[in-house]
Amino acid sequence: MSKIGISARIAAIMEAAENIDPMAARIHRLPPALRARYETWRTECARIMDEAGDPAAAYDAYLDSGTWGTPDPPRDVAAALELQGAPVLTVDMSAQQVADVWKVMVDA
Repeated sequence: MSKIGISARIAAIMEAAENIDPMAARIHRLPPALRARYETWRTECARIMDEAGDPAAAYDAYLDSGTWGTPDPPRDVAAALELQGAPVLTVDMSAQQVADVWKVMVDA
């Protein structure tokens, strides 16, 4: 198989991956240094979540403290992956305010 044929197949595979999981494709395309920073951040987030026990326990810890959570990604990684900050919901928000935050996230 020629080098051009292989390149065309790889491009088709990456296009299909982009359609299925755009974030996975962006992660795959990160330069090695950014990929290493991403993996370090991801590992730290996984460690923190594992310490909580399970997702429900992690959510309870967040509700109890109001500050518990995983670290923000490095800025250069967040920019390269086009990550947006998580919405902040507070106990004093009305149902309509929460619905508005959700709508903004869904429409983004």
